[in-house]
Amino acid sequence: MTRALQPFTPSQDIEARRDWAGPVVAGVLTTELAEFCESGVSVVIAASTANGMPIAGRAKACRIMPSGRMRLFLAEALNAPLFAAFDRGSPIAVTFSAPRNHRSIQVKALSARRVEIDDGDLAEVARQVQAFEDDLVFVHYTRRFSEHYTAYRPDEVVAVEFSPKDAFVQTPGPGAGEQLS
Repeated sequence: MTRALQPFTPSQDIEARRDWAGPVVAGVLTTELAEFCESGVSVVIAASTANGMPIAGRAKACRIMPSGRMRLFLAEALNAPLFAAFDRGSPIAVTFSAPRNHRSIQVKALSARRVEIDDGDLAEVARQVQAFEDDLVFVHYTRRFSEHYTAYRPDEVVAVEFSPKDAFVQTPGPGAGEQLS
């Protein structure tokens, strides 16, 4: 039996966004949601092929840049179809999920593009990968499995950036899919 915390509910994010009076980050996120995206969670990316077929991959981490753009870090060799889709101008959808309570949000954008890795990017990737690995262990995956699942080579990490257009709650339950932005 996993020891997930009390499951998160869609209404928690919906109410928090509705009551939010502060500035938005990356054009669509509350400060707290931005921190969630950068906290070391599962990051699944979706795009489409030239034929409209869905393709998916995993990012290792996310940074929200001062410009408001979101930067994702991926293993280049494992995500070649995604890079081809981005080079072609495919829209992007990114889902951020926490294993410990199933909280999930999705951010969408019209396109994404490759960018150079900046100073500090790899340290942030390492921090978020470690946090995700620890979260997997918390919900009773073995340390060995978690290390293998999150493994990457820093020299293979590449970055893509995009400007978020919309955000949605994706936590399972009533209200899933509701727009947050």
